[in-house]
Amino acid sequence: MARLLFRADGNSRIGLGHVMRLLALAEILRLDFPEQLFLIREPDAALAKQLVAAGLTVQALPAQPLAEEAAYLVRHLLRPTDVLVLDGYDFRYDYQNTVRGKLARLVYLDDLHAYPLAADLVLNPAGGLTLRQYEMRQPGARLLSGPATAPLRAAFRTAAPATAPPDPTTVLVCLGGADPTHQTQRVAAELLALPAVRRVHVVVGSAYVGWESLQTWALEQPRLTLHRNLPAPELAALMRQCGAAVCSASTVSYEYCAAGGGLLLLLPTADNQHDIDHYLRGAGLARPYASAANILTSPEAARLASAMQQAQHQVFDGLAPLRLRQELRALLLPQPPFYLRPVQPTDSDQLLAWTNEPTVRQFSFNPNPVARPDHEQWLAARLQDPNALLLLAQDAATGRPAGLIRFAVSGEEATLSYLLDAGFRGRGLAPLLLLAGTRRVLEHFPRVHRVLGHVQPANAASVRAFERAGYRLQSAPDNANLTFEWLANSEA
Repeated sequence: MARLLFRADGNSRIGLGHVMRLLALAEILRLDFPEQLFLIREPDAALAKQLVAAGLTVQALPAQPLAEEAAYLVRHLLRPTDVLVLDGYDFRYDYQNTVRGKLARLVYLDDLHAYPLAADLVLNPAGGLTLRQYEMRQPGARLLSGPATAPLRAAFRTAAPATAPPDPTTVLVCLGGADPTHQTQRVAAELLALPAVRRVHVVVGSAYVGWESLQTWALEQPRLTLHRNLPAPELAALMRQCGAAVCSASTVSYEYCAAGGGLLLLLPTADNQHDIDHYLRGAGLARPYASAANILTSPEAARLASAMQQAQHQVFDGLAPLRLRQELRALLLPQPPFYLRPVQPTDSDQLLAWTNEPTVRQFSFNPNPVARPDHEQWLAARLQDPNALLLLAQDAATGRPAGLIRFAVSGEEATLSYLLDAGFRGRGLAPLLLLAGTRRVLEHFPRVHRVLGHVQPANAASVRAFERAGYRLQSAPDNANLTFEWLANSEA
């Protein structure tokens, strides 16, 4: 089984955002990658303890130029079956290109799209981005952007829905665990100066510099409560108590939206937060902190907090872990040795021969052979149906027809069926066909939110194919059927 390796740094100067994102991703992918290794330079004791408590093996790296570090990893640590996840602005193309040759796959968490990348998969938490904004140099590289695939810690993914309207008179202030721009005290003081604000909760992390002076100042602020280095469940619970929040345009703003949400006011604290800031405000999920005084003192504050909370709950649907797991499983598949093209009327004889092949009939829900007139009538109707997509897989080397995958679309759901030519079975092509077809139907029908496949439990090869392609088992056997599901990422 492939190892999953993570590489990021975190401290009081650069903050802990990169490390926290990878911790969330490690937690999500634990079932698929039990062996996980975190590579980091000179972690402080508290951070190393947190990584170990999360089930990660910590590998401290020597401090050296990144070009030398990449060569060191290739020589001493990386294996050809490894998946490496990078999160940091200094791991640029040369670094990525050096390590990529020793890996199965390379994943990069990015929020700058500022330089060429050698990664196979790029995750950008900000929404509204496309491949056109990237220079991807790895063939077949994919981009996943937006909250639909943003990794969040379990405490925020599983938060209970709010039972009461958000109260914007209680305000959370969290500008990241380290607040490297030192704005926490200023923001808290400005909020406390507003008579409409009853209580301010300030949260900082273990890397925050100036804790003692913040404590001293807080002694004279009776409406202020300080919190330091809160465990994720306690932070999520606190977020649900705060109907308004001032957050940096980073993962913490996503955590607030997912945990409970409310009136979110954004204060970017670094250049790399531009995309999340732009996305959240553009989607109506947040407002700029500059408008805090006007909004919090307005009689419309409670109404705006409720409306914003509802919008946040629609976007942060709690399904990001499922989408990430399916994408990472699919990432391990090789490039298919075939291409897909739309079925044409001239393919009728080939499709009928496949349909009536004994092995295909054995695992079909209707085992009876199909008569030619019925088949031709069916094919003509499907080719005219705007809610049907029939794709033929053609071997790239020989041009021979290799298989068929077809979809019936109803509303936001597509149901598939597939088959492989007898000459192409036993070569591991079924999961490649499933994945390629799924990508195509989601491109063709942007309204589709999930793709389903139904399998007989006795069809062990098809069950394995769906699992390898990244599909998850949606239900236990029912009426002799298994149902597998792929969740679409609307930002992909």
